[in-house]
Amino acid sequence: TALTVPPSLGKLPKLMRLAIFGIDMSLTRQTIINIQQARCLQTLKLNLCGASCDASGIPLELPSLKTLYLSEGSLPQCTHFLRQVTTRQLSHINISYRGSSSPAEVTAFVESLATSCQNFEHLERICVVDKSEHPDYLLVIPLHSESFRPLFKFKRLSSVKFIGIGNFELDDRFLNDVPIAWPSIQELKLISWKRRAFYSVTFTAMMSLASRCRSLRTLHLTVDATQSTTIPRAADGTEELWPTQTTLRNLHLGYSRVSEVARIPYFLAEVFPTLWDLKFYERYLRNCAADIDLRLALEEAHSQLMALRNSPYDNSNKLWETDSDDSGT
Repeated sequence: TALTVPPSLGKLPKLMRLAIFGIDMSLTRQTIINIQQARCLQTLKLNLCGASCDASGIPLELPSLKTLYLSEGSLPQCTHFLRQVTTRQLSHINISYRGSSSPAEVTAFVESLATSCQNFEHLERICVVDKSEHPDYLLVIPLHSESFRPLFKFKRLSSVKFIGIGNFELDDRFLNDVPIAWPSIQELKLISWKRRAFYSVTFTAMMSLASRCRSLRTLHLTVDATQSTTIPRAADGTEELWPTQTTLRNLHLGYSRVSEVARIPYFLAEVFPTLWDLKFYERYLRNCAADIDLRLALEEAHSQLMALRNSPYDNSNKLWETDSDDSGT
């Protein structure tokens, strides 16, 4: 049964955390008006239900809100809520929705977030996860770079996670812009999961991104590493490796395509001396020859990297399913 917020929150002037299970989206505006009465509210958790309708009127401000959790509803319902609020101090947003969303709906959500946050200097963490119980993994949802570029406004982002929301079809230009837009990024996960990402970004662009993001500790990205890696050049035109980056600890290559000509183990060992956890998906939707070849090539790259590090080969380090950090929770 859908509930609305009782209008008595104004009698709780010191209320800082609020969780409500069962918000009727057809009454969103009145709900927000009631929540507004808690002027010191810093953390808000809402489970959404019901059908949303178009908002009217000026968005309502939640002046003290720092952390927002929206769950159970669809992504358009989350967008509907964000379009009706503005925040000045929001630093963390966590969205877990149900039901596949179209590329246009993903774009609309990102734009609503960029509009709702009035101060671009506060937002630090974004996590968006499709938590559908039985998603259609064969449904292709192409997600292009332009859908995510509005997030470049938020210069203090340290964690960006989009998990299972579609088939990422990013480009090298987007990856090249990340270190400039998010200089403090520590965790970047663009995870197609079982939907598969398109092989639209190169291993070369990934190396450039990871080496230039000096605080990056965790990276999850599917790349095309079937061609020779392009090494940067110094001012005199000679090849010069990317600068050593000593913070990257965890790299997940998803369903990346790799070949020996890319020299993945060598470049990872040379540029990221503290990288200790290299993973990829071992379990595929299809048990076809192409998938087996993908897995074997990634296994070989992992084995060679461990040999370069003089580390024991540990098969468990590669399994997505055993790592809670990749679950999106």
